[in-house]
Amino acid sequence: MAGSNQVLQSVDSVVLYRAFWLCWHAVGISTAYNKYFCGLYNLLINVLVTIFYPIHLFLGLFLNPTPADLFQNLSITITCFICSIKHYLLRRKLPQIHTVQVLLAELDKRVEGADEHAYFQQQLVVGAKNVVKLFSIAYGGANMAAISATLLSKERRLLYPAWLPFRWEASTFNYCAAVIYQIAGVTIQIVQNLANDIYPPMSLCIIAGHVHLLALRVAKVGEDAKKSMKQHNQALIRCIEDHKKLVRIFELTQDTLSQAELAQFISSGLNMCIVLFYLIFYVDNVFAYIYYAVYFVSMAIELLPSCFYGSMLIYEFQQLPSAIFKCSWLGQSREFYQNQRIFVQVSLKKIVPLAGGVIGIQLNSFLGTCKMAYSLYTVCNRMK
Repeated sequence: MAGSNQVLQSVDSVVLYRAFWLCWHAVGISTAYNKYFCGLYNLLINVLVTIFYPIHLFLGLFLNPTPADLFQNLSITITCFICSIKHYLLRRKLPQIHTVQVLLAELDKRVEGADEHAYFQQQLVVGAKNVVKLFSIAYGGANMAAISATLLSKERRLLYPAWLPFRWEASTFNYCAAVIYQIAGVTIQIVQNLANDIYPPMSLCIIAGHVHLLALRVAKVGEDAKKSMKQHNQALIRCIEDHKKLVRIFELTQDTLSQAELAQFISSGLNMCIVLFYLIFYVDNVFAYIYYAVYFVSMAIELLPSCFYGSMLIYEFQQLPSAIFKCSWLGQSREFYQNQRIFVQVSLKKIVPLAGGVIGIQLNSFLGTCKMAYSLYTVCNRMK
């Protein structure tokens, strides 16, 4: 019994955003530490990394001697530029994310019954944590691989070919300074990108989970024969209020992630095309082919969690009208019937998360991006 009560007390959607906020704290934003120190720290990161790092990679593209080197390094340059853009797009929406968390905390209090608590723990919490694990392992692994390849190289080379305001080949000190800057810069960019990329799928997962919990809740309305018709009607009204909060949460979340997700679709689409072009025309050994094939797949997978949970959110909202009719509505009061009809009409409104207001964040969009890349592969392969 003690173990059961422990589980029933552990509903907390806000704590699932802990990794998201840790990434922002790491770059000096939304932290309770000394505001002057954090302000200076954040200013240095903005100037030296968020702004200058993509620029120094972009200028480095013009220093490469061959087209093969150009295409090889264009992908990381686009990724860093899009990372900085997403960082600033999401940064100005942080107050809205706090508002979303307040509303989620209110919905957490409505979770009741063993079935709802079990779903929260086994589906919602696990899904949100898996999103964080997926991106953390992928980004951390890619960073360690790039750093190891540079440090273990027999000859001196940079992490990524780039322009620097000094000659890094001139001395050991200059070389160490250049490598340390690139390693520190790309690590900070990865932390920024981790916050950018875990937020959309994690938020969509949490919202979809709460819609499912609402469906479980509304399906049980009217079951308790000990309660009066008035109490059943009040329970239905509370479910309607929950639905209003969920719609509000969705609207706020949509506004926070819309532009950043559009940038992500553009980045993934461009990178997939560039990698395919490089694979077809410039790769000349099996090891390089395997590396860039895996890189291509990772670019595609970067979109998958958001699209998967976007589709799940659409599905859960679509199932809500059926859940309303599963409640014990026969023999209820006239007011109950009126509220039920209103609830059904409101829940029939189609809800689809959109990137930039034009691209649906769902599996169809993910498959469309993959088909586009495959079409380019087919055309380029015939031209080869």
